[in-house]
Amino acid sequence: MSRTSTGTSLLARSVISAKRFGMNDLPDGTLAISLFSFLTAASYVVTRAVGVGLFLSRIGTDRLPYALTGAALVVIVMSAVTRMVVRRVSPRIALRFTWTVLALLSGSLAVMIRWSPDSLLWLGVLFVLAEVRGCLNSVYVTTLSNDAFGGWGSKRPFVWVATGATLAGVLIGGVLSVEASSVAGETFLLVAVGLDVLAITVIRWLPRSTVCIDTMSAGDGSHKRTESMRRRYQRVRHYRWALGALMASQVVALTFMGYQWNVVVTKYHAGYEQGIIAYFAAFYAINDAVILLLQITAAGHLLDRLGIGWVLLLYPLALLGVALAMLASPQIAYLFIVVSIGSGLNVVRRSLHDPGLASAYSIMRQDVRRETIVVVRGMVKPFVEAASAILLLWLAPLLSLSNVTLVWILVLTPWLVCAIVVVSIHHTGQPDVVARTHDEHGLGLAAG
Repeated sequence: MSRTSTGTSLLARSVISAKRFGMNDLPDGTLAISLFSFLTAASYVVTRAVGVGLFLSRIGTDRLPYALTGAALVVIVMSAVTRMVVRRVSPRIALRFTWTVLALLSGSLAVMIRWSPDSLLWLGVLFVLAEVRGCLNSVYVTTLSNDAFGGWGSKRPFVWVATGATLAGVLIGGVLSVEASSVAGETFLLVAVGLDVLAITVIRWLPRSTVCIDTMSAGDGSHKRTESMRRRYQRVRHYRWALGALMASQVVALTFMGYQWNVVVTKYHAGYEQGIIAYFAAFYAINDAVILLLQITAAGHLLDRLGIGWVLLLYPLALLGVALAMLASPQIAYLFIVVSIGSGLNVVRRSLHDPGLASAYSIMRQDVRRETIVVVRGMVKPFVEAASAILLLWLAPLLSLSNVTLVWILVLTPWLVCAIVVVSIHHTGQPDVVARTHDEHGLGLAAG
């Protein structure tokens, strides 16, 4: 029996087993997308760990800001290309082509880095490749989820897909931490290639996208209908702007919060390297375990019962409470406890907020939705990440810890406003039936 036949048989058996463990009441394609999410996230974790580790150990930290900025610019370009691709070809063709190229690049870099272990060029390309993987994972998995589950009504499939990525982080992170001292980084890149090949194999089981048909007749030229179309177009434009601004505000706030967390932890441990490493190792282990437990047990049911509005507001409100608590005392021990609690709210973000935000795209028409996901997650997010990193490099030497807190309090305000706009429009139903309708009387209503 060939390897392909064996892999196919194993995947088929996994589908049957998953249905026995409570996924039989979920829509078709949930397991396939979750498995694809797991495999692509696993290859990202491998590439990210190896890329960052080799770059820092062989090149150093002096050129890290340049690598981060360059990676963000490449991601923006790749997202623009992805935006054109998803308009013209089916998702399956785009996925096969994308992950074939990623596998070839990873394999080639494994060879080139082994030949030139200290090459700034190849190590820089590897660093950038990891960031590109992360962006493409976010764009494609969110698009697949919305295409498959957008009309299903329940948010549980979105949670299951997020669970795949969390499980990959836990398992692959554990393997890397154990084997990193005995296995060369270039060898791990070959593991990423193998994961890419498995991901390409899974693509055949991904659900096919259905074509969304405009329910409003383009030939209806009544004045009343035209005014209704214009109002609904304004809503979808506002919705897309609100989603983009929400993502931008979130990135800036979490960038400054993450920086402050690292500074406080370092000061609390007085720079003691082993203590810092032990803290972060324990923190991430507990954090990921709680996230995985919530995703498997309660997250989907909570989102179905209470909707996405409460969770899109809960997370920034909770961060605002932490920020205000940070201003209460300058004592480092107190700040350490409070900022650890704030970082621990990542449990809420990854188990509830992120699946809820991913499902927020589902009310948009398919063509508009795909483009919006690419723009928001593939262009706005990396651009703001690069801008935030540059801003932080400039401001960090000038700001005290309390002033850093004020910065992310300032950014939390537009985050909350945008979340309210997203929730209010989301609750009205489908805002975008006319987002790209062009009626026969010459009224151009192209998506903004």
